[in-house]
Amino acid sequence: MKLADIKRKKQLFENLFIVSGVVTGLSFILFMAYPFLLIGFLFGGIGMIYTSTSVKKLSIYFKTNFVKDVIHEEYPHLAFDPYRGFPKETVYDSKVLRKEDRYSSEDYLAGEIQGYFFESADVHLQDVRSTGKTTTVVTVFQGRFFIFDAKKFFSKEIYVFPRQFLSRWLPHLEKVELESIEFNQTYNVYTEDKHSAYLLLKPVFIEKLIEFRNIAHRVMFGFKKDKIYIAIDTRKDTFDLKMFKPIDESFFTEIQEEILLIYEMIQLID
Repeated sequence: MKLADIKRKKQLFENLFIVSGVVTGLSFILFMAYPFLLIGFLFGGIGMIYTSTSVKKLSIYFKTNFVKDVIHEEYPHLAFDPYRGFPKETVYDSKVLRKEDRYSSEDYLAGEIQGYFFESADVHLQDVRSTGKTTTVVTVFQGRFFIFDAKKFFSKEIYVFPRQFLSRWLPHLEKVELESIEFNQTYNVYTEDKHSAYLLLKPVFIEKLIEFRNIAHRVMFGFKKDKIYIAIDTRKDTFDLKMFKPIDESFFTEIQEEILLIYEMIQLID
């Protein structure tokens, strides 16, 4: 199947979704006056579920074939596996993200950029909240998780979180205030040792961290042993097809920008 065929199929499913939605809505509104329209309500609902599921299957095909080819054309040495993700232990052991009730990960991308090995994958964390009568599933994090090999060893753990981000799962760490007012208004820093944090977070490095705000509102960093962990909360699946959004290579442009910015940041550390 060529890209043009994928686009046509996606358009067909989107049209069917709209029709199904209209049938479902009208049937619901007119049901009291015309009870037989319950059939339309049911068929419309089934149609919406069918089209959503079909787009998801088409998205898997799109990632397995088209996305994989685009990545290999630009970076032949990178490995991409849409079915693979990070084990939850890998993500939780980083301490950048806390444990939640539901965990999923996919779209694994790994390789070497300018001498730095990295791994990345989409991660989706959900919190299940129950009042006894109702149950609500809340997305806590949805975005890209990166692990970079650093060419230095961080003897003390250092974490940088968005200002509004709570870090109750790290009670053993101390909060650090820096001289940069803009940085302090953007991030909170937690560490085992203040001196280590000051050595790492120099002015030029702070500027690079602030740049991440142009990518996503919530970006979390962890510097631990010989690894750098970065979680970018974009609230979307990186490579998935989106209903009613055109198919282009913006998915790849976004991740290129992320990798480039991370690479520039790591250079400032080493």
